[in-house]
Parts: sequence; C-alpha cells; structure tokens
Amino acid sequence: MEYGCYVCNKLIKTGEKFTFTKDGSVHFDCFISTKRKTVHEEKQEYLRTLSLILDYQLTYLVALLNVKTDDKESQDLLRKRITTIEKESGDITNNIYNL
Repeated sequence: MEYGCYVCNKLIKTGEKFTFTKDGSVHFDCFISTKRKTVHEEKQEYLRTLSLILDYQLTYLVALLNVKTDDKESQDLLRKRITTIEKESGDITNNIYNL
C-alpha cells in the first residue's frame, strides 16, 4: 500500500518514518516541523518531548518490520509488538496533533 504525505505531497517510501493524523498520512519530519510553527512557546518543550518519544517509537517500529522469521511463535510475538507500538505511536501522534 502506498501513502502520500499531506505536508510535502511526496510519496512515503518503505523504511521512512511516518504516522497518521486526522488529515491523513504524514512524514514524521514534516509533521513535527509543521507543528513547531504553530505550537505556542509555552508548549514547545512538551512538543519536543513528545516528538522524541514518537521518533524512538517509529524507529523501533521500522526495525521490527524488517525482522524476518519463519517461526510461528516468533511471528506472533512480532505481530503483537508491532500492534502495540502502532497504538502507542498513534496516541503520541494524537497528543502532538492536538497541541
């Protein structure tokens, strides 16, 4: 499945960090740089903290998506971890989006 970034209008390539907001799919860097311009000064430190957390989660997610295994038990574990990280990333994305 292909996604396009609603900020830069470029295709999101495999291995790139991106997330989903109410506006659609967006590159991580595009999302954060856009939010920095609109978030009030007193919330900038909070934005920085949230963006670091999201960056780490997306980096971890990309790494997990590259893990290959034929073992059923390992596949189940990976799928559960990926689902958990996607949910947590979505929660952080919503926090950033709503700043």
